Amino acid sequence: MWAVSVPAEPGQLHLARHALRDWLADLGVAEVTADDAVWSADEAMSNAIANGGRVGRRATVLGLGAHLDNEVVVVTVVDETGWRVPASGVVLAGRGMAIVRALAQEVNLAVTDGRTTFTAWFTR
Repeated sequence: MWAVSVPAEPGQLHLARHALRDWLADLGVAEVTADDAVWSADEAMSNAIANGGRVGRRATVLGLGAHLDNEVVVVTVVDETGWRVPASGVVLAGRGMAIVRALAQEVNLAVTDGRTTFTAWFTR
């Protein structure tokens, strides 16, 4: 299990991307899988910044975590404010989440108790 917290600022996301890529490389994860996982984590963190927060409340910190087993890499992004998700449950702005869904084996976006958790599974 690996985890890091980063400020919820676009200019700080590179720190999390590089740390995740290094961790995956150290564990021998194939480059194509690492690319998909890192890209998806970045998209989720960017969406948390853009869509996050209830009225007057913005995320200040994002949590990025990952773990792997013999078959999958699992990436999780958590923010403490909750994305503004339409009633349909689908984030409509841009194509990023559609691309994430195409890259990942499975994607889950849950908004509960004022907290958003994005989880994506990637076949190793």
